[in-house]
Amino acid sequence: MAQRDIVRTEAVVLRGLDYSESSRIVTLLTRERGKIAVLAKGARRTKSKFGATLQPMAHTQVVFYYKPTRSLQMLSESSHVSTYRTLSDDLLKITLGLRMVELTDALLSDENPQPSIFELLVAVLHRLDAEEERPRVLWPFFQLRLAEALGVAPAIRRDRVEAIDEVGWLSLADGGVYPIDARPSTARKASRTALRAYAVIARARLSAVRRMHMEPEVHRTVQELVDAYLRHHFDESIPDRCRTVLAQLRDVAAS
Repeated sequence: MAQRDIVRTEAVVLRGLDYSESSRIVTLLTRERGKIAVLAKGARRTKSKFGATLQPMAHTQVVFYYKPTRSLQMLSESSHVSTYRTLSDDLLKITLGLRMVELTDALLSDENPQPSIFELLVAVLHRLDAEEERPRVLWPFFQLRLAEALGVAPAIRRDRVEAIDEVGWLSLADGGVYPIDARPSTARKASRTALRAYAVIARARLSAVRRMHMEPEVHRTVQELVDAYLRHHFDESIPDRCRTVLAQLRDVAAS
């Protein structure tokens, strides 16, 4: 008989799916075991013991029974590690947060612990909840940091950034920026302002990025550059469910 372990760990809820009249299947990114699917029996009942802890983006402490021969583990307990003040009430923040957990779910394989990605997701979701002025910049920051954690960090070089005059190139292959006379084989053209902003987001800390101010047109261009870079490397895995909504909200928030 296969051994069953009791696992207690922090987790972020990535998504949920109704299962039977009373239960849900929930995908978690856990600190200890990576991405795990669990069955939460009774989660759909009005007075469920899980409460709101299984909503996407929730930062929780979970206990589940783990069997290595089983792809769906049994959830026993779930409680909030922290709660959000504004994330559930702001449509733009909700959409940005859902994009983050959706992309994480799409790009990570099951049961492959990635502590750095777990910490990244928790940190950015908490910053998103607290951010009052510029939440939009957190999305390209998260995309590029996730790509870095997965082995495709943008190759930003200061000399190339400084060499850009009015326009330059983003290399889709290595994520670096280049002056106009040094076009890479696969590249997107953009203004110096947008490329420099992209380079800052690719290299700066979260505390510095959240203070960045970009004009609406610059922000749109930077987001297009980041999206193009990720599609080049992860095209078949990039989810589309929230993309149209986010594009609409981005334009409204930038106006």
